[in-house]
Amino acid sequence: MTHLSALARPLRLPLLVLAAAATATALLLPLRTQSQDQAAPEPPPAPVDVAAAVELAFAPLHWAPASVASREDARVAAEIGGRVVSVAEVGTRLRRGDALARMDAAALGLAERSAIAEHDRLRAQLDLARRQEQRYQALVAAAGISGAQLDQAVSERKMREQDLASARVVLEQARLALRQATVVAPFDGVVVERSVERGEFLLPGAPVARLVNTQALEVRARAPVTLAAQLREGVPVSLRHGGETRVMPLQTLVPVGDDASRQLELRVAPDQATLDALGLVVGSAVELGVPSAEPRDVVAVPRDAVVMRAGGSHVVRVGDDQVAEHLPVELGATQDGLVEVQGAVRPGDSLVVRGAERLQPGQRVAVSVGRALSRDALAGAIAQ
Repeated sequence: MTHLSALARPLRLPLLVLAAAATATALLLPLRTQSQDQAAPEPPPAPVDVAAAVELAFAPLHWAPASVASREDARVAAEIGGRVVSVAEVGTRLRRGDALARMDAAALGLAERSAIAEHDRLRAQLDLARRQEQRYQALVAAAGISGAQLDQAVSERKMREQDLASARVVLEQARLALRQATVVAPFDGVVVERSVERGEFLLPGAPVARLVNTQALEVRARAPVTLAAQLREGVPVSLRHGGETRVMPLQTLVPVGDDASRQLELRVAPDQATLDALGLVVGSAVELGVPSAEPRDVVAVPRDAVVMRAGGSHVVRVGDDQVAEHLPVELGATQDGLVEVQGAVRPGDSLVVRGAERLQPGQRVAVSVGRALSRDALAGAIAQ
């Protein structure tokens, strides 16, 4: 036993050292973890902008392709024949009455001079016939001549009056032809195409140039005749171009369907501010959204509130605790920058419209001051 105790005594000291080290490690580990937790503070709330979900009456829209056209677009023709001496260049802006083309008017000028001379000759003859009639009247009163000679003088004066009236017509025709030698713009517009060149000979009725009024534009579209019950002049329709939408009244509805396409013609007239904002010119391709059914009440959110991912779409709701919550939604119709949604969204919910892409569920947020749009404010903005 003494020998075994002597052998165990050298092993006891290392074991005691190891036990002491393990105890110290166990005591220091919680302190180290607590120190690390204190060294990594919680990240600050993410700044976001929010807007409220609203309940609105949505009317489903049928989107039809449309084009921008001018209400005044004409191929201006010559009224008389002649050799062309000048034509307005393409791109020239003309006012109503400005010269679009001119033809050689030398022969017409001579015809006018001849008509003037004939008119003056007949007027002189009429003056002579009137004086002759007056003399015969005096002689008849003095019983110097018979009444037959006076009757002949009266007849001569009347014939000269008719000859002069005919000469006036010939003179007016000559002057009209001289004016028609200059083809004038029937309305304000831009020359977009020339049909003749200088030196060519025109026949009466031949086109000279195409003139388009770029300030009198309208949008033309066609819609199925099955939508006739929802369409009438003045009903709101949506004009879409380049990702932007404008609402305006339907100006013209042609209530006659085409036999081949079974479609109605629709026309709207955007104001100049809308045309400039959307960058629309003659020939621009746009879309026209017309009501396809009766309005229905839906929950709608701003388009910027929708986050689209490969797995589906969602919105981020901010509760009273300022914590982000992801809500899956299904999208429906769109109108005036709003999107119909189906899901757990309720009218009045605060939804993130800027900064939602980076938010994680449960992340704290800070709504930017002055950037929160309430439900009433959003509805008022839409109404305007």
